[in-house]
Amino acid sequence: MGLSIQLDQSPDSWVLTVQGDLDYSECATFRMTIDRILKHLPATTVVDLAQLDYLDSSGLGLLLSLSKEYGAQGGHLVLVTNESVDSILDLTRLSSLFSCASSLEEARTMLADVPK
Repeated sequence: MGLSIQLDQSPDSWVLTVQGDLDYSECATFRMTIDRILKHLPATTVVDLAQLDYLDSSGLGLLLSLSKEYGAQGGHLVLVTNESVDSILDLTRLSSLFSCASSLEEARTMLADVPK
């Protein structure tokens, strides 16, 4: 399955919804969306991976890059994960590097107290 990306923007918070397979062949498209977030730097961003079917090392690398660059610029990022993404983050010992939520509502609650 290919990759579907949707970016919903509000003045203070953006939600990036990713569905399908995030692998090497789709990384250029995903990187363009990441660059857009980094250019505009909303106060908070949620990356919703709940409908992600597959994540390889190149996709994981882009998520790490987004987290590092976004955080360095003062942005606050939360990933909405599913069981498969959680397993990959645990296996690679990267789960502690991300703020993760099990639903979009939980992610929004986590970001509610972040200064805008």
